[in-house]
Amino acid sequence: MRMLNSYFTTDAPNYEAPNVPVSLLHPLFMSFAKSYRLTPRETQVMRILVIEGMRNDDIAAQMHISPKTLKNHLACMMKKTNTYSSRSLQALFFNFVLRSLLPTA
Repeated sequence: MRMLNSYFTTDAPNYEAPNVPVSLLHPLFMSFAKSYRLTPRETQVMRILVIEGMRNDDIAAQMHISPKTLKNHLACMMKKTNTYSSRSLQALFFNFVLRSLLPTA
């Protein structure tokens, strides 16, 4: 939740960042994964990347895979989403969420 909650922080005085329950994100992750044709394992990587904001070595350790395997997953995800880094992948997800939740004009 560190990464997700840090997305909502601001420098405004007396601002309290919302604590977004992870369970509310499940449909959004599934919709994002379907839109970009991510595999279940790539979706799992995406969840950890967005919710925890961990470094690659930490994500690999949490998933019990080698860092090289994680890099392969990330490379496939970036190719499918036409992004160039894990941060741009996170930004794409957050933009997807905002477009999904906000009404169109």
